[in-house]
Amino acid sequence: MRDSGFSLLEIVIVIGVSVIVGLLIVSILVSNTGFSYKQTAIVSEGLSLNDVIREIDDVVRQASSVAVSYPETEPIFTTGDETLVLKLPSLSAAGNMDEVYDFLVIAKDENPKILKIKIFPDPQSSRASQDKVLTTILSSVKFSYLDENGNTAPPSSAVSIGVDLTVLSKTGSIGSNRSVSAVTKLRNN
Repeated sequence: MRDSGFSLLEIVIVIGVSVIVGLLIVSILVSNTGFSYKQTAIVSEGLSLNDVIREIDDVVRQASSVAVSYPETEPIFTTGDETLVLKLPSLSAAGNMDEVYDFLVIAKDENPKILKIKIFPDPQSSRASQDKVLTTILSSVKFSYLDENGNTAPPSSAVSIGVDLTVLSKTGSIGSNRSVSAVTKLRNN
């Protein structure tokens, strides 16, 4: 007479199959989560890069010229490959003021992964001072100064500013940094 129920061998086989199926499901979930994280990070990096280059483009369009340096006291920002100092016409309630300028600096912070924009308004200006972080995933920034023909020029005589910007990958993938380049004409050029 046979007892009803499962034999030990049947139970072991069912448990083994259940464990294998469970491990397959967990591995699929883990790989999909990793893929989703990487795709989200890539979109986030792209949006960050677009926002930074748009903001730089906007301020360059407002600037009347490139300044060699600013201010006369510490800390002094000097226009170069990784620092951009711009002269912006000061603002008043009536609009732009002639021969009065605010200064804007785009430069790396002490932390080399941070790119900042700083505005130093003239005392007569109604423009607010600003110290804003543009990105916290900076890999590199390079400014170039161009004449009306697109040739390299000294910063003080530039009519266009070229920007090459690279941000780090948030996923840790080697070689997956994002880069963008733009050339923008200064105001009235």
